[in-house]
Amino acid sequence: MSDEGRERRESKSDAARLLLAAARERFSVAATELLLPERIRLSEWQRLTAASLLARLVASIEDQLRAALAEHFRDHDALHAALSSAHVAIALPVLERAAVLGDAELGTILVRRVEEHRFWKAYAATEGTEYLLELMRDPDSGIAADAMDLVTARSRRFDRFQEPVMGRVELPADLQHRLVWLVAAALRHYIVQQHGVAAVDGPIEQAASALLSAYDEGDAFEARAMRLARRLDREGRLDGALLARLLGEGSLPLFIAGAAARSSLDYSAAWEILSDPRGRGPALLLRAAGVARDDAAAILLLLNAHGRLFSGAEGDAAEAQLELFDGVDEDGARDVLRLWQADPGYRASVARLSTRSRPPAEAA
Repeated sequence: MSDEGRERRESKSDAARLLLAAARERFSVAATELLLPERIRLSEWQRLTAASLLARLVASIEDQLRAALAEHFRDHDALHAALSSAHVAIALPVLERAAVLGDAELGTILVRRVEEHRFWKAYAATEGTEYLLELMRDPDSGIAADAMDLVTARSRRFDRFQEPVMGRVELPADLQHRLVWLVAAALRHYIVQQHGVAAVDGPIEQAASALLSAYDEGDAFEARAMRLARRLDREGRLDGALLARLLGEGSLPLFIAGAAARSSLDYSAAWEILSDPRGRGPALLLRAAGVARDDAAAILLLLNAHGRLFSGAEGDAAEAQLELFDGVDEDGARDVLRLWQADPGYRASVARLSTRSRPPAEAA
């Protein structure tokens, strides 16, 4: 059987597994090659922006740990001065030399933030009042409060030059824990190697534990967007026309949250489906969300207007995606995407096995 025939047979028998594996593999590669310009699959601007976000994220964690450690080691003059020098990075160079930042989940989140910023920049200058700002004056006090909460959280995602930054709460709890402990270990390495201070484990563990104890994943921007989207959906106000408007205004996070709410998915699952490198995910997600055809066409055109991340190929793939949208009904699309309603750990395991079990020629 030809490769094309085998792929058609596999696609019909387990489309969900193939879609999940393809999406996960794409961002696994991006994470692994994030700091390798000659091999990266992202554009130069995307790569540099993602690398800058990563550096800022590590620095934000490092600054909080260093403040606590500087206070603890105030009697060690040289160490106290080094920890208090905010302009000199300590942890990031150690982590880069150890090559421990190639985390697929972290890479996915960095790429997502870059794309969110790109959409926001492209559409921020559109005329008219942004829908999110309109919601802040909504007669429904719950919707108004959620909208205000989201606008406030969004303001913390940009610096004074309107460039993206990673806020205080940006990561899933397990990833935040891993990153905090990595930064803590890097600081330990520096303190022991450069200052010869041996009794460091207790203070470092205490500082990291205190930082993690204050972490609340529910404060994440995506979590706030999902709360607002679900409230709008319960009130019957979240339809395809609104999703198209949100995307047209550059509000990619709220658009993703809305599509997720309409499809009974979480935010990360909706993003992963949208960014399917074969280009089928957007059409399936919109069909599963019950979006009308005209609204779906408008949304697909907007998604494809910014390159291949949402098309799976160079150029405009909206026409092919609309054909896929027409070729599957809502129940069929929901069946394909049902795997994304499962536990994230289970999805990760399915993707890992599916990616690694392909024949070498196909994997290449």
